[in-house]
Amino acid sequence: MQSGTKPSTGVRRPERRDRVQADAADIRPPTRRKDRLLGGVNIAIGVILAYLVLFPLGVLVYSSFKDSDFKLPFQVTGFSPANFTRILSSERLLEVALNSLIFVIGTVALALVISVSLAYLFERTDIPGRRILAPSTLAPMAVPATVMAVAWVLAANPANGPIALAIERTLGFTVNIYSLPGMILVAGIFGVPGMYIMLAPAFARLNQEFEEAAATSGAGWLTRTRKVVLPLTMPAITAASMLLVVIALEEFAIPAMLGMPNQIYVFSSYVQAALQPPGGLPNYGQASAYGILLVLLSLVMIAVYRRQTREAHRFRVVSGKGYRATPVLLGRWRIPIAALVSLYVIVAIVVPILTLVWTSLTPFLQPISLDSLDGLSLANYTSIFTDPHLSHALVNTLVISLLTATLTAAFGSWLALASTRGGFVGRVLFDMSFLVFAIPSVVLGMAVLFLYLFVPVPVYGTVWIIVIALTTRYIPRGSRMIQTSLLQLDPGLEEVARVSGASSITVMRRVVFPLVAPAVSRTWLWVFANALGELPIALLLSSSDNRTVVVLLWDMIGESADYPEASALAVLLLALSSVSVWWVNRRGFQQHM
Repeated sequence: MQSGTKPSTGVRRPERRDRVQADAADIRPPTRRKDRLLGGVNIAIGVILAYLVLFPLGVLVYSSFKDSDFKLPFQVTGFSPANFTRILSSERLLEVALNSLIFVIGTVALALVISVSLAYLFERTDIPGRRILAPSTLAPMAVPATVMAVAWVLAANPANGPIALAIERTLGFTVNIYSLPGMILVAGIFGVPGMYIMLAPAFARLNQEFEEAAATSGAGWLTRTRKVVLPLTMPAITAASMLLVVIALEEFAIPAMLGMPNQIYVFSSYVQAALQPPGGLPNYGQASAYGILLVLLSLVMIAVYRRQTREAHRFRVVSGKGYRATPVLLGRWRIPIAALVSLYVIVAIVVPILTLVWTSLTPFLQPISLDSLDGLSLANYTSIFTDPHLSHALVNTLVISLLTATLTAAFGSWLALASTRGGFVGRVLFDMSFLVFAIPSVVLGMAVLFLYLFVPVPVYGTVWIIVIALTTRYIPRGSRMIQTSLLQLDPGLEEVARVSGASSITVMRRVVFPLVAPAVSRTWLWVFANALGELPIALLLSSSDNRTVVVLLWDMIGESADYPEASALAVLLLALSSVSVWWVNRRGFQQHM
């Protein structure tokens, strides 16, 4: 035997190789099973998304190329671009487009000025009363758009609105809330909370040293704000503005209630008027064509928004070393600025809501006065709960909101898990759901309406058709709320459970789900609060059996003009929504896109 040889080597190597192969055999089948499971989950999610999003959109495109006039799209043979030709050559398109442009620009500009000012004051300065003023400015979050519109109609109508009367007595001119400026005013105030939530973190995390360096160079406060603060927060400002453009484009309740009485239409209200005209027959083809144009406009804005948020990393100004945030001292301006913000809260939020509550207690529409206190009663609320039609609408509203919130939270959790655990395909499906953001609610309602008039699924005229449409509408944002929580989980927690022998289902049930449960519950509450006041979808899909409170509110204002009883309905809707939003905020909810 030669020296240095190892006789045992020829025996041990096959044993080691056999052991490694045996270990690999134990590992590979679970991996293959996991891959098959993920593939099956992704296929199921893709099918559901196609059913909820792509099918209705496909039916809408199909309908837009049907020269149907007053017939249903499926009753017409052949295809034709006649609807688009008529729209693009009509003078009404220019009028509606101009109104929409003015409304969107005005709404975004007003909300931007107010929200940027509030974000700077509350996050960067020593303004007094911040703990009270900051939550007060976010109060419109708890007010459905329909309720906000009704409240402002009551508060600013030229006949007996307290705001209109006060302006006429002090400034000498008459306020007309039923106008394009009135629409912009109410929609701008309604858009402030959403913009503020997006802007506040950017102002709060801005390093004070940048301003101090500019001040050392001799720059005054205005120069520092214009050349330092605003440029560094511009990505957040631009992203918030683009998102509000999309929201303003699809806004229906405010322009419909304040504009349609004087025949002032924007795209969303004009689509609804074409489908449900006050007199005559609906024009389904023309409404579909307008809906496609509105979707295209929204897609452009969504693309700009996504690009802006992707490039926000270039403006990071907070680092872990040497960062400190000290407030800007307002000095002698502290009290006047706090008084100005308080005036905004009182005029924009408190007075309209108080006027709404006052009207709900009166037997007929009358101005607020001490002499009328004796005539206040709960008769309008009693009427709501004793009238079978009103009580049935209230039950429908609660059932629809409960079902929508539950389905959205369930499927949103599933979609969020696919995006974080389902590989590339899961992330693609998650991003595909973002397409719903570009579908205005009135267009989504119309697409769902056409789909179930064509498909033999017995949901038309039931609460289920509204639940399907609302679930489709809220899935993208709900899934993103839950995804944020999932991204914060350390993957090591799941690895430890798997090493201990737990299956994938056990890991999800015992580790992942308990940790994301708070985010799921907050998503549920947020969807519930928003579904309560969703008007355009419920209006387009309503029938005698599935009417909701917000649809009855629309009918009371538009048809019978019964403002006291309508105000009682609005207050009830406001109470339900406020409790839900309060509970969400109490649990530390923050909106994420």
